Amino acid sequence: MSENTVTLLNNPYGDASFDSFRQDELAFVDKSLSIKYLDKGMSKYPVLLRPRRFGKSTFVQMLKCYYDISYHDRYEELFSGTRIYDLNLPTHNSYHVINFDFSAVSTGNLNKLLTSFFVVVSRGIKDFILRYPDFVFDYSALDKTDAATLFNEFAIAYKNYSDSKNLYVMIDEYDNFANEILSKDFELFLKITSKDGFLKTFYATIKSLTTDTIAKTFITGVSSVSLDSLTSGFNIALNVTSLDCFNEYAGFTEDELEILIPKLVDVEMLGVTTKDIIERMKPVYDGYCFSRRADKTVYNSSMCLYYLTKVRQEQTFLNPEDYLDPACDQDGYKLEQLFSLADKETVNTIIDRYLQGEPFNLLKLSENINLNQVRKYSREQLLSMLYYLGYLTVNRNSTLDSGISLVIPNQFMSKLFAKCTIEFRFRNNSVFSSQKLDISSLMAVEDDLSSFASSCTEFLSLIMSNQVLVHMKEMALNLVLYAKLEELSKDDFEVRLQKSLRVAGEGEKFADLVVTVNKGTSNECIYLIELKYLSRTEASDHSSESTLKNAIQEASEQVIKYKSALDFKGKNVKAYAMIFAGPDCVYCEQQ
Repeated sequence: MSENTVTLLNNPYGDASFDSFRQDELAFVDKSLSIKYLDKGMSKYPVLLRPRRFGKSTFVQMLKCYYDISYHDRYEELFSGTRIYDLNLPTHNSYHVINFDFSAVSTGNLNKLLTSFFVVVSRGIKDFILRYPDFVFDYSALDKTDAATLFNEFAIAYKNYSDSKNLYVMIDEYDNFANEILSKDFELFLKITSKDGFLKTFYATIKSLTTDTIAKTFITGVSSVSLDSLTSGFNIALNVTSLDCFNEYAGFTEDELEILIPKLVDVEMLGVTTKDIIERMKPVYDGYCFSRRADKTVYNSSMCLYYLTKVRQEQTFLNPEDYLDPACDQDGYKLEQLFSLADKETVNTIIDRYLQGEPFNLLKLSENINLNQVRKYSREQLLSMLYYLGYLTVNRNSTLDSGISLVIPNQFMSKLFAKCTIEFRFRNNSVFSSQKLDISSLMAVEDDLSSFASSCTEFLSLIMSNQVLVHMKEMALNLVLYAKLEELSKDDFEVRLQKSLRVAGEGEKFADLVVTVNKGTSNECIYLIELKYLSRTEASDHSSESTLKNAIQEASEQVIKYKSALDFKGKNVKAYAMIFAGPDCVYCEQQ
């Protein structure tokens, strides 16, 4: 520990209860200025979508504390010092707020779903009654599967309680349970999101009450896959997801992290700066942009908070890739599930684009996706879903005059694409699986890897001639060799793709392939391999003879630099540059 004791705040990871942040001494990022834009009159019924783990629920709880009359006496405590406090808007603590968290809805058969949905709505009503003890409402005689009638009866009681149009309805994670059902029971999903489904009835009830009871609504969710059910019943709701004023309403910007990090970790004790920590987190957690006009990207807030929790616990400057939020464990499965809901040709087109390292361009995002009308995602719908769920994000460097360009935001999401590509393109392909790579020289910890290089050539020649890979570029080369080596993984053999490395004076770098053999033994050795790909034409064109030499020089310099990474301190590391011309390994030398 440092000699001067640093007083740190508590980490709010997993805690969305904004009203407890100050009293529990939790650090938080001030997102209150977004309230100004909600109040500007763009819509009284906005819908804001963001990927999982971005802080939507905390934002909803902040809105509840800001708008709800029952928090009037705590306004100074909760908002003094925030950006919205200085504006002194007249809307603060001016509404009776009822809020529903639909992430708590249980899935199963239809009856269980209806019952659980009713319970969640009743839970919101109970919370309202706790804040307003003089509000009287008895719903014990109602059908416990009819949430629409429950809410309508609540509204009638509210109208007797308050004769002004003063109710604010907040719905958090409107689509959480629907997305969960979609991954398990497609027919049930179609039933609940159909034109006769209970969701449309529930939202139609909300709409009917906006004429004389409900003043505002605010709805959050993840995707637009069930937005059609919401808007068909509540067609006055407006999707404001891509407006630039809301780009940073969830997630952390670098400026916000510079303020937050010193509150959560003893930077001096770690022997680094706040900028060092941000620089290390950036390639893994950053890169998200939700508007073509936005000038900043944001980090996944939950992943940042989890990582900072671990850094504080371990009192060590950890590799973010090795300490990912456990909540992201399902992201790979969800990506595979998305691909399974599109036809094979569409998926292959997107995979090819990924392997070429190119952006994904489309005319517009699909705002309402109704799988009752189209049983398979079109290319536009699949790319839109990938955007809403955070697998793709707005390309801020796009030169498109019209339409929208999407890119993979960071290394974490890129590796999920890599895993899905392996599953969809390689795993069940007999041509891919029939060939083996010769790793005998690696296992024997030899310096001569010619046998390994020859087996790579034979393998790549086979899959390229059989068009397993239609387009070969450097990313595809990395992925296909990793996929073959990863098949051999066991206790004493490990392979990592694009492994994050901390290089002194260089920041975070990513090595193409890192293969550890005899892991955990006295004979452990790490093979650090930097790959470069040239087409046969590039390699054989005598008019540009320097192309091959430049590739060798670049790979050699990179791998030597990576070998000096702090991650490899005290370890036996052998660094290699491998250059491929088409499928042929034309250079494989230790550096």
